[in-house]
Amino acid sequence: MRLDFLKDGQIGDAKQQALSNLVTEWQQRLGSISWFMRCLNEEIARKANKEDQCKGAFWEGRFKSQALLDEKALLSCMMYVDLNPIRAGVTPSLEQSDFTSIQQRIREYKQPKTSAKQASSNKGHFQLLPFVAAEHQAQATGINFAFADYLELIDWTGRCIRNDKKGFIASSQPKILQQLGITADAWLEHSEQFMERYANVSGKWSRMCAFKQYAGGHWCKGKSSSHQLHPN
Repeated sequence: MRLDFLKDGQIGDAKQQALSNLVTEWQQRLGSISWFMRCLNEEIARKANKEDQCKGAFWEGRFKSQALLDEKALLSCMMYVDLNPIRAGVTPSLEQSDFTSIQQRIREYKQPKTSAKQASSNKGHFQLLPFVAAEHQAQATGINFAFADYLELIDWTGRCIRNDKKGFIASSQPKILQQLGITADAWLEHSEQFMERYANVSGKWSRMCAFKQYAGGHWCKGKSSSHQLHPN
């Protein structure tokens, strides 16, 4: 940006207004996920098209923003994202699911425990929000379940959605399902169709409606799906 609008250390009223408008525009862009995704997608699309010698959009859509209002909605979305590579047939296991949080969590769990100071010094390593078991919830911030329970749930869900399985489960369900009061069939359907069942917000139906009103809307998609996971 040129600074030749300065004269004797002063800025004229017109140029001051132009500068103020420019700063306001930058602030809006820095706080806009839409602008960020536009810039990110454009760069990736250009490189991919150059490599493949073709034209057109690289992604099917720019992005999808979904408000997660409670723990059941959070778990549904986490499971949907973590199982995407397996559902698409890209990888056969969670450990080999590149660029997923579950892969990073499993690797970290297998590694020898390091101090918080050592962990924070790892450059380029993004720290995920930890799972916090019930007995530690008062002392720590994190996802309100034990990591072992989440592993059990995602492993069970992944095995059920395979093409050679019909969704039948054994007599015992993962503890986390029992704690939440979710039926196995309802959970399995949500893990496969989470993005199709909701639009912009998911959670308990009453909270979805309240959120939609707060955000300026009056209609929510996913009432029956919400009631499946939140029967009470």
